[in-house]
Amino acid sequence: MSDSGDEKTRVIPPVNKSAEEEDATAVIPAKNKKNTVLPNQDESRITGPSQQQQPADDKTRIAVNARKYKTRPSSNPNEITSEGTRFKAASVVSDNNRDAIVNEIPDGPEVQSLQVEEAEHGILKNRFILEEVLGVGGMGIVYKAKDTLKVEAQDSDPYVAIKVLNDEFKTHPEAFISLQRESRKSQRIAHPNIVNVYDFDRDNTTVFMTMEFLDGSPLDQLIRQYKSTGLPTDDAFKIIKGMASALSYAHAEKIIHSDFKPGNVFVTKKGITKVFDFGIARAVAKAGHLDDNPEDRTIFDAGNLGALTPAYASLEMLEGKEPDIRDDIYALGCVAYELFTGQHPYNKIPADEAESQGLKPKRITNIKKTQWKAIEKAIAFRREDRVATVDEFVECLLPKSKASNWIATSLALLLSVVISSYFVFFQEKEPDPYSEFDIRNELELKIKIDFYKKNLESLIKEAGFTDRWQKSIWKNVSDLAILTKGKDSWLDEKKQVIYKLYLNKIAATIKSYRYTIAKGFIENAKRYTDDTAELDVQSRKLLAAIESDKSRKAADRRQQENIRLQRSKQQLKSQQQSQKQERVKRFDIALANVNDQLECQNRLNMRNFETAISKLRELDESRYKALQTNIVNSLAACITQMGKAFPERALQAKKHSLRIFASNRVLLKIKIEARDPCDRSLAGLGARGKRTVCKDKIKNNGTGPVLVVIPGNSKMKAFAIGKYELSINELNKFCKTSSSCETVKNSDGELPVSEINFSLVKKYIKWLSKMSGQKYRLPTKNQWVYAAKSRRQSLDANRNCKLSTRGIEKGEELIKANIGKQNSWGLVNYVGNVQEWVYDQGRKLVAVGGSYKQSMENCNITTLNQHKGSADRATGFRVLRELRADL
Repeated sequence: MSDSGDEKTRVIPPVNKSAEEEDATAVIPAKNKKNTVLPNQDESRITGPSQQQQPADDKTRIAVNARKYKTRPSSNPNEITSEGTRFKAASVVSDNNRDAIVNEIPDGPEVQSLQVEEAEHGILKNRFILEEVLGVGGMGIVYKAKDTLKVEAQDSDPYVAIKVLNDEFKTHPEAFISLQRESRKSQRIAHPNIVNVYDFDRDNTTVFMTMEFLDGSPLDQLIRQYKSTGLPTDDAFKIIKGMASALSYAHAEKIIHSDFKPGNVFVTKKGITKVFDFGIARAVAKAGHLDDNPEDRTIFDAGNLGALTPAYASLEMLEGKEPDIRDDIYALGCVAYELFTGQHPYNKIPADEAESQGLKPKRITNIKKTQWKAIEKAIAFRREDRVATVDEFVECLLPKSKASNWIATSLALLLSVVISSYFVFFQEKEPDPYSEFDIRNELELKIKIDFYKKNLESLIKEAGFTDRWQKSIWKNVSDLAILTKGKDSWLDEKKQVIYKLYLNKIAATIKSYRYTIAKGFIENAKRYTDDTAELDVQSRKLLAAIESDKSRKAADRRQQENIRLQRSKQQLKSQQQSQKQERVKRFDIALANVNDQLECQNRLNMRNFETAISKLRELDESRYKALQTNIVNSLAACITQMGKAFPERALQAKKHSLRIFASNRVLLKIKIEARDPCDRSLAGLGARGKRTVCKDKIKNNGTGPVLVVIPGNSKMKAFAIGKYELSINELNKFCKTSSSCETVKNSDGELPVSEINFSLVKKYIKWLSKMSGQKYRLPTKNQWVYAAKSRRQSLDANRNCKLSTRGIEKGEELIKANIGKQNSWGLVNYVGNVQEWVYDQGRKLVAVGGSYKQSMENCNITTLNQHKGSADRATGFRVLRELRADL
């Protein structure tokens, strides 16, 4: 029967099973619920971002509770009391059995079974391929899984959702039994707003449940999207209505969710709200007065494992009290509040802490006062203060204009329950099949047989050969055989029809190379005939096809391998050529970088140069060696050129280059002289500012006297001379490091030096030459006069010489050495202040320029006084330094 048949509720009588079989629950959905989407029907799938976790406050926490439960003693520990009559579907041949079918045929080759595709997250029961993580919670991980049985049957929708429970559940011996019973209860509460739970099983130590696969968005994700405003009011009411409907139905079935939160609610793309995780919700603890069967009391509950989400758990749940439907109402109220506002009413603080802090939820402004009162009452901390039922909460909350719709929906739901109850009555209350022939009401038996016949005809007419179709049609045949005691010619004819359908399907399947599926069809077809001659023919054809396919595939593999080898060779050749071209290209880029550096147009960057040289050596050693000599010569020339203007930089570049080209003779021969700060380029510019004067560095004592460079002429070489008369501060630098003199402390340090013997002057000049590395001395008379006259001979009218006229008094005391008008070459106080020692012909010591004690008319450049070098107040000196080129 295909998936496109009519939606019908069918009464399927039970098949007598053993105790072991009865515990294996198999869910058989209506024939068209797999792929067909009817009007107003939502075929949903769970999808979501891979490995997306909820916020920490929304996670289900696992923490062992202080309360303990004792396991109910049982004579049979493996026994699980049935809630009603269960049906086990006809089995479909597994891969192992299908392999066995071929192996049983004598002298035949072994048929390869369908290989299970590799799965990133593993495989369960050799059937479910875990493809993608949909969510992670405290109880376990939810995966998107592919059902390989559906894949083999070419089902267009092979996906299910699988929740793998974590290790915390495995540590409780009663957990598996109890959760399996709760899974059955979830299967029982079929409802449009509840996610279908198919089965609960284990694979070795892995405990898992299979569920309906939905397509849409988790509610917690929608709430985060509307965090600042809340959802539109109409949408919020619609979602609340769906959630309330699911919880109300579950409560009527004596099931409490106990972990209700946005993360356990899903909104499909069609706008239908789905609640899930009922399969692991807590059953009502006091099962004695709620369940008809006291033996079916769930000895495990979520409280025992601490399976709850603190932000949505009621105060009583946090205190470990017995579960109550008002626990779900508290969580529903919190979720409803979030839908309207985007925020948790207590900012996700657990109820016990929120109560102790005296927190109160902020009033929701976009709903009526009565509706706000309903939510406020639902989220009360104490159980006795909350609304009693979900229906009462909904009645107060939903807009009155929609009351008629709610009543209509309730009536429709009630009608559906009544109709379903009628069929479930037959399904659950029917006696065992083997007592069916003792039914006194023959009319009822005839109705049942007619129903099964009609159903079988429908399945034959819509033969789809899916796993579900094969299970359904075999179950109908088996049940009819029981009801008719195997004496029904009509059934025999239909079995032959089905057998012929299988033969045609087997032939078509073999022709389409689906050999594993064909083996399963052959095995299942044997159930419909006692004469397997035609099946044996098909089996031999299958073996021959498999052998032929093996040979064909082997030839194809050889051909593909040859093609692959040829392609590999060609790819290798192309790759090598491409790599060679890439190396040449990269070598040229590195060489261009080296050449740019060696042009010496800008500052030589030795780090970039070294990197480029290393790259040249790495890419093509032989080509590099051919270029190395030219590179080294160019580098040496560049460093030499740099040394003329920037000797310090050139020295560093030389050291770096010898690290790159160790012990290279060309580089070792490079000579770099330190740049003379008093370069000839400064000659005659001393009056133009700080950049046109010069000073030598004095070891551990800063700098020497300020100098100006005097240009040479045909009779005299260029030289440097003190811009100012030597000051007390300059002499004190010498006195601090020498025992020849004591530092002058009680005087202005900027005054010119006086009252010293000439012998101390010579010691100072010798010390200055040694500490600076330059040659200092006293100027000759001719050099001094040449420097003082400069280009334009013009005396400073305000020079410090003795003057007394018309009330003007000058020349009373010495003035600072740096005060006065400078000449065109930069000399200051060359006339007046102190007369200055110089050498005359025959190194005869004389004093020139006049002093502050001499009259203004006798105080000029040509003033000259003989001197023996003794100390006096009116005599000082300025130094001369020879230029390096003249050394």
